[in-house]
Amino acid sequence: MVICNSILDMYLKCGMINEAERLFSEMPARNVISWTVMITGYGKHGLGKEAIRLFDEMQLDSTEPDDVTYLAVLLGCSHSGLVEKGQEYFSRLCSYHGIKARVEHYACMVDLLGRAGRLKEAKNLVDSMPLEANVGIWQTLLSACRVHGDLELGKEVCGILLRLDSENPVNYVMMSNIYADAGYWKECESIRELVKSKKLKKEAGRSWVEIDKEVHFFYGGDDTHPLTEKIHEILKEMERRMKEELGYVYGVKYALHDVEEESKMENLRVHSEKLAIGLALVCGGSEEGRKVIRVFKNLRVCGDCHEFIKGLSKILRVVFVVRDANRFHRFEDGLCSCRDYW
Repeated sequence: MVICNSILDMYLKCGMINEAERLFSEMPARNVISWTVMITGYGKHGLGKEAIRLFDEMQLDSTEPDDVTYLAVLLGCSHSGLVEKGQEYFSRLCSYHGIKARVEHYACMVDLLGRAGRLKEAKNLVDSMPLEANVGIWQTLLSACRVHGDLELGKEVCGILLRLDSENPVNYVMMSNIYADAGYWKECESIRELVKSKKLKKEAGRSWVEIDKEVHFFYGGDDTHPLTEKIHEILKEMERRMKEELGYVYGVKYALHDVEEESKMENLRVHSEKLAIGLALVCGGSEEGRKVIRVFKNLRVCGDCHEFIKGLSKILRVVFVVRDANRFHRFEDGLCSCRDYW
């Protein structure tokens, strides 16, 4: 059972959901870890309803969920926008005497409410929780403020974060992005200068793809790969086809704010996930019979890349599975499994 659980976990972390489902259904015996791993996998693939179904099925199978299982099902609700269901399970957890809600469960609920745009409820939950809110919870709330453009709450949350975690560049970057999205360039630049003066460096975005059992890594703007020229050629060709066939235009709001329009488009073209996909296409990824191209990324996928890969899956009839820092995106025939909710 331990080996089966490990293989199940491997399949799900590699985005191979069908293989995981097959193995799970064939397992002669399952324990709480087996169920929890599968529920977590469904959640990270945006299959919230399947996560809920399995959570209920688990209890019918006389396997009691533990605190990690509850975390898994809350994650599934969060990634799929199932707010009421998430609240139901959280309420059940809080009233269940056998398990105590941890700070991670509260963080999941803040994420659930924040993604759904219910920022006041999320803030009220943080203020009323019996445990001390950690940096992760405040970062989750700040991220939701950026997604939904809540500048005032963003400033309040950022102030708390900078008191708790003043040396983390992520906090400054998120707030500067909120200011930039709202058009407050002076404040945005002020935060950037503060980051420079503190000599803080944000983790660089990078993506990787496996070609013939060799893993190739790319950073944004990377030009070190020996096939860089061909990668740029094929990406430009894909852009041309997508413009003609789908009317694709760059989402320049996702580019750097303080550069010219042409430079913004060039900046978006060299995002790390696009370069990784470009290499896969150069190496025959668009050929007939190639079923899936898998790309991994250490940060959240940006909105322009998301639209680009959706269009690419439609014109090439290729499935792209992209795992970012939080979840999996499966792009097929112009649609994404996240339903543009991520």
